Amino acid sequence: MKKLLNTFYVTTEGASLRKDGENLVAEIEGTERARVPLHMLASVVTFGAVYISPALIGACAAAES
Repeated sequence: MKKLLNTFYVTTEGASLRKDGENLVAEIEGTERARVPLHMLASVVTFGAVYISPALIGACAAAES
């Protein structure tokens, strides 16, 4: 199996990123706009004021180990 190095970019200020199960969920104004399996991502890049939940930060840190 080939692993692609995928990057998730968030450019909308006020967006909220959280972990739901094994997925990264992006919400804007309370509406879910994206859902991506964490194992498919190599990195997450944010621009501006974006909230990232502590659970998602922990999952990203654990994936680095």
